Amino acid sequence: MSSTGTSRPLPLASPDSEGFTISRRPLLGFGLLGATIVVTLAVLIYLGAWASSDRIENRVLAASTGGVHDQGDWWEDSLLLACPLH
Repeated sequence: MSSTGTSRPLPLASPDSEGFTISRRPLLGFGLLGATIVVTLAVLIYLGAWASSDRIENRVLAASTGGVHDQGDWWEDSLLLACPLH
């Protein structure tokens, strides 16, 4: 094969798709994307609150203060406040 041949430009139009039509708007895709984002945020908040709770408990045990509540960082307190299960 020789490389001196002329190259043809690619057609810009899409090929003819017989029988392919989009019957409705892609609402299902956007709904699934939104649900994925909500579930991901819920899992991140739950796992973050779990880690925050463990860190605060470990600091209390290390200080051996017993029942005194140790003040956490701002992000620890925020995650504990945001998570309804903790």
